[in-house]
Amino acid sequence: MSVFSEQLFRMIVLPITAGMRTKIGIMILSVLALVSVACSNDPATTRKQAANATEQLKQDAREAAGNIKKGAGVAKTDLTAAAQGVKEGMNDKSSSQVNVNTASKAELMGLPGIDEAKANAIIADRPYRNAHQIVGKGAVSEDEYQKIASHLTASSASHQ
Repeated sequence: MSVFSEQLFRMIVLPITAGMRTKIGIMILSVLALVSVACSNDPATTRKQAANATEQLKQDAREAAGNIKKGAGVAKTDLTAAAQGVKEGMNDKSSSQVNVNTASKAELMGLPGIDEAKANAIIADRPYRNAHQIVGKGAVSEDEYQKIASHLTASSASHQ
């Protein structure tokens, strides 16, 4: 199979749904039946049957196009909703807060500048009444705290 025919197959045949394949099959059988009948009838009957088959093909094509538009609209709506959800998740400050009283070592190490030793120091000096107490208890320096302050909270474990 040539590259062109493979691309043509991917663009035309693969996107066709099972329902569309059924309709296409029916249309092909209708045309074949029309051709076989046309061989045995007079020209006026053949013209009439061809016109009827063509009209049916047009209706089926319009319906298929409508279904494709509807599917594209649903996909666009779903994609927009998903993008909005991602945006909301990224902007949700509370979900990105790390509680210095309950966070795991890994969560603390996810903060900028916090290595294993500093995470262990934060954990060892718990509990904290407020996040800034990690400086007062010597777990991190004031400069280090300023880099992570917007990511910290210090509520008790019972509030979580």
